[in-house]
Amino acid sequence: MKASKYNIWADVGAAHYVFNGVSGALVRVANDERPAVDRFLEGDDDCGCSPGVLEQLTRGRMLVADDADEVETLRIRYQMSRYNPRHLGFTIVTSLGCNFDCPYCFEDKHPSILGDDVQAALLALVDDSMPNIRDLSVTWFGGEPLLGKRPLISLSDAFIERCDRAGVEYSAGIVTNGWLLDDKTCRELAERRVTTCQVTIDGPPDVHDVMRPLVGGKPSFWRIVENLHHAVEHLDVTVRVNVAGVNFPRVEELLAILRDEGLAGKIVVTAGQLTDTPGAAYEGRCFSNREFAGATAEFDRLANQYGMGVGVTLPAPTGVPCTAVAANELVIGSDGELYKCWDDVGNPRQVIGDIRDYMHPNGRLARWLKYDPFSNAECRGCVALPVCMGGCAHHGMDIRQYENRCGTFRHTYAETVQTAAAAVERAGTNPWSTPVKLVRRTETR
Repeated sequence: MKASKYNIWADVGAAHYVFNGVSGALVRVANDERPAVDRFLEGDDDCGCSPGVLEQLTRGRMLVADDADEVETLRIRYQMSRYNPRHLGFTIVTSLGCNFDCPYCFEDKHPSILGDDVQAALLALVDDSMPNIRDLSVTWFGGEPLLGKRPLISLSDAFIERCDRAGVEYSAGIVTNGWLLDDKTCRELAERRVTTCQVTIDGPPDVHDVMRPLVGGKPSFWRIVENLHHAVEHLDVTVRVNVAGVNFPRVEELLAILRDEGLAGKIVVTAGQLTDTPGAAYEGRCFSNREFAGATAEFDRLANQYGMGVGVTLPAPTGVPCTAVAANELVIGSDGELYKCWDDVGNPRQVIGDIRDYMHPNGRLARWLKYDPFSNAECRGCVALPVCMGGCAHHGMDIRQYENRCGTFRHTYAETVQTAAAAVERAGTNPWSTPVKLVRRTETR
């Protein structure tokens, strides 16, 4: 047996802990057992290590066979997830138009609502797929998806009816600016099995209203906060804060406002990265990937302090990271055009086909399905690979954004595992004591 290359050790004084990214498990090794474990790995059969510890380390994949090729194992996991025939996923742009005019928005928006012919083509694809799939997941997206609430509602009803009839699991979430998220709409979404909702607020009112104004320049902050009170009664709400040097110093003020509004314990607040591209609204004021990792650690500390964080977490192992590189997932534009990546919505140069002829995509699809993080020596050698799987392909294929392909764990793995291990030692209970189910990275805009 040998040690996994994806082990990360932490010393919490009273004991040692080891996290393995392939399994997502965290194992406690008593201080007096650690030397015996080391002797075992050096080939000492009389190391004195207890069978129980060795069993835990083996189950957690901290110990693997001498001839194990862990990178190849991960590559197979990636390919099986990429071509999973039992899963179908849609990101549906019900409206490419938007009532906001955010200066950093990546989309080339124009007013459009998902038409009846596009809906019919979507349902035809679902009908064709239904005999072979076990689950259908939908993300409602825009522009602003609630400007297209009518097709959102009608398609939801049709998806649910078909899935229930076929015994297929259905799940849905929405990414919205929050302006139209009144109580009636929240109830309608919940009735259509929309369970998760992401809303963006980029700082206290004077900051947010500059970064996310209404078309015409009017403020949006307090209307969104008012609607959050409705949303938390029906949906699991995440508030995303897109951070850069221009607004990060004001994050704590935002958290204090949300706490004072009574939203602590009812929402989760997370950080998103604004990326630095030529001509972008905040060019020269965005964090590098490493800087963003540090900012995220501080952001998460504050969010936990104000009662809106996710607590102490460890990343779960990943199969395929996102829609862009998954063969059975599509982004459907409001005019029926198809994309692979959320960041390409509205860009005609990145269209891969049309939903009305979905069996015949163009050549642009190949670049996404050929994207291979395992051909990248830096990725193959990175301890974060099992929980990242190459990260963002959109950035990975853009020399200007290459470094931003990575998740924050690449830069913070030692501190992250140390914090989790210390929390487990204090609590005496371990939520990561056994291998963790594969997850998809959360996609955000």
